[in-house]
Amino acid sequence: MKGIWIIICIVIFSLISICSADESSGHKILVEGGESILTENEDGSMILTILDIIPYGVIFDDPEYITLLESVFPDNNTTMNAGVIFSSPDGNNVSLVQVSNPDYSVETRNLTFVIHPLEFYEGSILADLKDQSENMNSEIARKAHATRIFLEKGLSVSENEDELRCKDKCERYNDKSTRFLCEMKCVI
Repeated sequence: MKGIWIIICIVIFSLISICSADESSGHKILVEGGESILTENEDGSMILTILDIIPYGVIFDDPEYITLLESVFPDNNTTMNAGVIFSSPDGNNVSLVQVSNPDYSVETRNLTFVIHPLEFYEGSILADLKDQSENMNSEIARKAHATRIFLEKGLSVSENEDELRCKDKCERYNDKSTRFLCEMKCVI
């Protein structure tokens, strides 16, 4: 009888672990700009430059937040999955890619990435773009008059824990009118 209880406890613990592991530990961040320049490299990667970037990113969370673009890319070694949407008079083209080496210029308001097409995507943050994803090519980018990029910024366990703790303190110790500013500091 004791063995059955041990097995039941192990099964319940496993189910709890699987459910909590499936939750996304990150954010979807929207960055918008104007026209884009897409150049292909010999190694199969591409350089994407988005012109006239809006200097803020929208972090989709409950509730949504706005942050300075510089805080989205803490260093040039950042690598993230992303959904790039090129908008033209013919419609939208969506591509799932991996972006790295972000270079944001405050003076020119241009944002440049090295990108690689994603062969497959198993996450949940960009799942709504997965079914719309097509191959990316420079002709599509050339026709686009607006570019949007949804970045998947994951959080490590400690960052996620720190952010949740910070937001909890904001909720406890700030009235509703100042809570938003406090929570902004938790995300940045």
